Amino acid sequence: MKILLLPFIIVYRVYFALVFFLVLLILYPIFWILLLREENFTRVFKLKVFTARIILFFDFVWLNRKFEQPDLGEGPYVICANHASYLDIILMYRILPRKRFLFIGKSELLKWPIINIFFKKVDIAVNREKRSSGMRAIIRARNELKNGWSIVIFPEGGIPVDTPILAPFKNGAFTLAIDSEIPILPITIIDNWKLFNVYPFLTGPARPGVSRVIIHKPIPTVGMNKKDLINLRQRTFDMINGPLLEDNAKN
Repeated sequence: MKILLLPFIIVYRVYFALVFFLVLLILYPIFWILLLREENFTRVFKLKVFTARIILFFDFVWLNRKFEQPDLGEGPYVICANHASYLDIILMYRILPRKRFLFIGKSELLKWPIINIFFKKVDIAVNREKRSSGMRAIIRARNELKNGWSIVIFPEGGIPVDTPILAPFKNGAFTLAIDSEIPILPITIIDNWKLFNVYPFLTGPARPGVSRVIIHKPIPTVGMNKKDLINLRQRTFDMINGPLLEDNAKN
Protein backbone atom coordinates (compact mmCIF):
# COMPACT_ATOMS: atom_id res chain seq x y z
CA MET A 1 0.00 0.00 0.00
CA LYS A 2 2.81 2.41 0.87
CA ILE A 3 4.39 1.82 -2.55
CA LEU A 4 1.12 2.90 -4.20
CA LEU A 5 0.98 6.00 -2.02
CA LEU A 6 4.65 6.89 -2.46
CA PRO A 7 4.17 9.26 -5.45
CA PHE A 8 1.53 11.19 -3.49
CA ILE A 9 3.77 11.32 -0.42
CA ILE A 10 6.68 12.72 -2.41
CA VAL A 11 4.48 15.28 -4.17
CA TYR A 12 3.00 16.44 -0.86
CA ARG A 13 6.43 16.74 0.78
CA VAL A 14 7.67 18.89 -2.10
CA TYR A 15 4.44 20.91 -2.06
CA PHE A 16 4.73 21.43 1.70
CA ALA A 17 8.27 22.77 1.38
CA LEU A 18 7.30 25.06 -1.51
CA VAL A 19 4.41 26.56 0.45
CA PHE A 20 6.58 27.05 3.51
CA PHE A 21 9.43 28.83 1.75
CA LEU A 22 7.23 30.77 -0.70
CA VAL A 23 5.09 32.28 2.07
CA LEU A 24 8.17 33.20 4.10
CA LEU A 25 9.88 34.61 1.02
CA ILE A 26 6.90 36.85 0.25
CA LEU A 27 6.77 38.13 3.84
CA TYR A 28 10.56 38.29 4.26
CA PRO A 29 10.88 42.04 3.50
CA ILE A 30 8.32 42.87 6.21
CA PHE A 31 10.10 40.65 8.72
CA TRP A 32 13.46 42.18 7.79
CA ILE A 33 12.20 45.73 8.37
CA LEU A 34 10.51 44.88 11.67
CA LEU A 35 13.58 43.05 12.96
CA LEU A 36 15.72 46.16 12.63
CA ARG A 37 14.32 47.39 15.96
CA GLU A 38 13.89 45.35 19.12
CA GLU A 39 10.71 47.19 20.08
CA ASN A 40 9.07 45.54 17.05
CA PHE A 41 9.62 41.98 18.32
CA THR A 42 6.03 41.66 19.55
CA ARG A 43 4.83 42.66 16.08
CA VAL A 44 7.21 40.06 14.64
CA PHE A 45 5.58 37.43 16.85
CA LYS A 46 2.10 38.42 15.67
CA LEU A 47 3.28 38.25 12.06
CA LYS A 48 4.70 34.78 12.73
CA VAL A 49 1.27 33.69 14.01
CA PHE A 50 -0.31 35.04 10.82
CA THR A 51 2.35 33.33 8.70
CA ALA A 52 1.80 29.98 10.43
CA ARG A 53 -1.93 30.29 9.84
CA ILE A 54 -1.38 30.78 6.10
CA ILE A 55 1.15 27.95 5.77
CA LEU A 56 -1.02 25.43 7.62
CA PHE A 57 -4.10 26.50 5.64
CA PHE A 58 -2.44 25.92 2.27
CA ASP A 59 -0.81 22.69 3.48
CA PHE A 60 -4.24 21.43 4.62
CA VAL A 61 -3.25 20.92 8.25
CA TRP A 62 -5.83 21.67 10.93
CA LEU A 63 -5.37 22.00 14.68
CA ASN A 64 -7.42 20.30 17.39
CA ARG A 65 -6.40 21.67 20.81
CA LYS A 66 -7.34 20.41 24.26
CA PHE A 67 -6.54 22.49 27.35
CA GLU A 68 -6.34 20.65 30.67
CA GLN A 69 -6.49 24.09 32.32
CA PRO A 70 -8.65 26.51 30.28
CA ASP A 71 -7.22 29.69 31.79
CA LEU A 72 -3.44 29.60 31.61
CA GLY A 73 -2.96 33.19 32.75
CA GLU A 74 -0.42 35.54 31.29
CA GLY A 75 2.70 33.46 31.92
CA PRO A 76 5.53 33.47 31.11
CA TYR A 77 6.28 29.76 30.89
CA VAL A 78 9.06 27.42 29.94
CA ILE A 79 7.15 25.52 27.27
CA CYS A 80 8.21 21.90 26.76
CA ALA A 81 6.84 19.82 23.89
CA ASN A 82 7.76 16.57 22.20
CA HIS A 83 9.53 17.03 18.87
CA ALA A 84 8.57 14.69 16.03
CA SER A 85 8.43 16.91 12.94
CA TYR A 86 9.45 20.23 11.41
CA LEU A 87 5.73 20.89 11.53
CA ASP A 88 5.99 21.29 15.33
CA ILE A 89 7.65 24.69 15.03
CA ILE A 90 5.01 26.11 12.69
CA LEU A 91 2.17 24.61 14.69
CA MET A 92 3.38 26.12 17.98
CA TYR A 93 2.30 29.56 16.75
CA ARG A 94 -1.23 28.21 16.32
CA ILE A 95 -1.20 26.31 19.62
CA LEU A 96 -0.41 29.40 21.69
CA PRO A 97 -1.06 32.40 19.46
CA ARG A 98 -1.60 34.80 22.38
CA LYS A 99 1.45 33.79 24.45
CA ARG A 100 4.55 35.62 23.26
CA PHE A 101 7.36 33.10 23.05
CA LEU A 102 10.84 32.56 21.67
CA PHE A 103 12.40 29.30 20.55
CA ILE A 104 15.72 27.93 21.76
CA GLY A 105 17.09 25.93 18.84
CA LYS A 106 20.24 24.37 17.47
CA SER A 107 22.84 26.69 15.99
CA GLU A 108 22.53 24.75 12.71
CA LEU A 109 19.36 26.76 12.08
CA LEU A 110 21.58 29.79 11.47
CA LYS A 111 22.57 28.10 8.19
CA TRP A 112 19.02 27.62 6.95
CA PRO A 113 17.94 30.10 4.26
CA ILE A 114 15.23 32.62 5.12
CA ILE A 115 14.45 31.32 8.64
CA ASN A 116 17.98 32.03 9.88
CA ILE A 117 17.03 35.70 10.23
CA PHE A 118 14.82 34.79 13.20
CA PHE A 119 17.62 33.02 15.07
CA LYS A 120 19.98 35.90 14.35
CA LYS A 121 17.58 38.52 15.68
CA VAL A 122 14.79 37.11 17.88
CA ASP A 123 14.97 33.43 18.74
CA ILE A 124 17.91 31.91 20.60
CA ALA A 125 20.43 29.71 18.81
CA VAL A 126 22.70 27.49 20.88
CA ASN A 127 25.70 25.36 19.97
CA ARG A 128 25.52 22.50 22.44
CA GLU A 129 29.14 21.57 21.78
CA LYS A 130 30.32 24.91 23.15
CA ARG A 131 29.75 25.59 26.83
CA SER A 132 30.05 29.35 26.28
CA SER A 133 27.24 29.26 23.72
CA GLY A 134 25.04 27.36 26.16
CA MET A 135 25.71 29.86 28.92
CA ARG A 136 24.91 32.81 26.66
CA ALA A 137 21.65 31.13 25.64
CA ILE A 138 20.63 30.54 29.27
CA ILE A 139 21.43 34.15 30.25
CA ARG A 140 19.43 35.48 27.29
CA ALA A 141 16.53 33.13 28.09
CA ARG A 142 16.45 34.28 31.73
CA ASN A 143 16.36 37.91 30.62
CA GLU A 144 13.55 37.26 28.16
CA LEU A 145 11.52 35.45 30.83
CA LYS A 146 11.90 38.53 33.04
CA ASN A 147 10.64 40.62 30.11
CA GLY A 148 7.49 38.50 29.89
CA TRP A 149 8.45 36.25 26.99
CA SER A 150 7.88 32.51 27.30
CA ILE A 151 10.62 30.17 26.09
CA VAL A 152 9.92 27.09 23.94
CA ILE A 153 12.35 24.22 24.30
CA PHE A 154 12.08 20.74 22.81
CA PRO A 155 13.70 18.87 25.71
CA GLU A 156 14.59 15.84 23.59
CA GLY A 157 17.21 18.05 21.95
CA GLY A 158 16.16 17.11 18.42
CA ILE A 159 13.81 14.90 16.41
CA PRO A 160 14.24 11.23 17.35
CA VAL A 161 14.53 8.69 14.54
CA ASP A 162 11.91 6.41 16.10
CA THR A 163 9.12 8.91 16.69
CA PRO A 164 6.65 8.94 18.40
CA ILE A 165 8.81 7.21 21.03
CA LEU A 166 10.26 9.97 23.20
CA ALA A 167 14.00 10.38 23.53
CA PRO A 168 15.34 11.06 27.05
CA PHE A 169 14.88 14.68 28.09
CA LYS A 170 17.88 16.93 28.57
CA ASN A 171 18.21 19.12 31.66
CA GLY A 172 18.36 22.61 30.13
CA ALA A 173 14.65 23.47 30.18
CA PHE A 174 14.24 22.31 33.77
CA THR A 175 17.33 24.08 35.03
CA LEU A 176 16.06 27.27 33.43
CA ALA A 177 12.59 26.88 34.95
CA ILE A 178 13.91 26.15 38.46
CA ASP A 179 16.49 28.94 38.44
CA SER A 180 13.93 31.47 37.16
CA GLU A 181 11.03 30.06 39.23
CA ILE A 182 8.93 29.92 36.07
CA PRO A 183 6.30 27.18 35.54
CA ILE A 184 6.84 24.41 33.03
CA LEU A 185 4.04 24.15 30.45
CA PRO A 186 4.05 20.60 29.01
CA ILE A 187 2.53 20.09 25.55
CA THR A 188 1.86 16.81 23.77
CA ILE A 189 1.77 16.95 19.97
CA ILE A 190 0.17 13.66 19.01
CA ASP A 191 -0.08 13.47 15.22
CA ASN A 192 2.68 15.49 13.59
CA TRP A 193 4.92 12.47 13.09
CA LYS A 194 2.14 11.01 10.92
CA LEU A 195 1.46 14.25 9.05
CA PHE A 196 5.06 15.12 8.20
CA ASN A 197 7.76 12.76 9.41
CA VAL A 198 11.37 13.83 8.96
CA TYR A 199 12.66 10.32 8.26
CA PRO A 200 13.23 9.13 5.56
CA PHE A 201 13.89 12.54 4.03
CA LEU A 202 11.90 12.14 0.81
CA THR A 203 9.68 9.14 1.43
CA GLY A 204 8.71 9.51 5.10
CA PRO A 205 5.02 9.71 6.03
CA ALA A 206 3.43 12.96 4.85
CA ARG A 207 -0.20 13.90 4.32
CA PRO A 208 -2.80 16.55 5.11
CA GLY A 209 -4.87 16.05 8.24
CA VAL A 210 -5.70 17.08 11.79
CA SER A 211 -3.00 17.62 14.41
CA ARG A 212 -4.25 16.84 17.90
CA VAL A 213 -2.52 18.70 20.71
CA ILE A 214 -2.90 18.57 24.48
CA ILE A 215 -1.81 21.57 26.56
CA HIS A 216 -1.28 20.14 30.02
CA LYS A 217 -1.61 21.91 33.36
CA PRO A 218 1.45 24.06 34.18
CA ILE A 219 3.90 22.66 36.71
CA PRO A 220 4.93 25.30 39.31
CA THR A 221 8.62 25.53 40.17
CA VAL A 222 8.59 28.16 42.93
CA GLY A 223 10.66 26.91 45.85
CA MET A 224 12.35 24.17 43.83
CA ASN A 225 16.12 23.72 43.70
CA LYS A 226 18.63 21.52 41.88
CA LYS A 227 17.58 18.50 43.96
CA ASP A 228 14.15 18.70 42.35
CA LEU A 229 15.45 18.72 38.78
CA ILE A 230 15.25 14.97 38.11
CA ASN A 231 11.72 14.69 39.52
CA LEU A 232 10.58 17.74 37.53
CA ARG A 233 12.10 16.34 34.35
CA GLN A 234 10.45 12.94 34.88
CA ARG A 235 7.09 14.46 35.75
CA THR A 236 7.15 16.52 32.54
CA PHE A 237 8.25 13.48 30.52
CA ASP A 238 5.39 11.38 31.91
CA MET A 239 2.78 14.07 31.23
CA ILE A 240 3.87 14.49 27.63
CA ASN A 241 4.34 10.77 27.04
CA GLY A 242 0.98 9.67 28.46
CA PRO A 243 -1.21 10.67 25.48
CA LEU A 244 1.38 9.27 23.05
CA LEU A 245 1.30 5.87 24.74
CA GLU A 246 -2.50 5.95 24.81
CA ASP A 247 -2.70 6.80 21.11
CA ASN A 248 -0.18 4.12 20.15
CA ALA A 249 -2.14 1.52 22.13
CA LYS A 250 -5.20 2.24 19.98
CA ASN A 251 -3.31 1.71 16.72
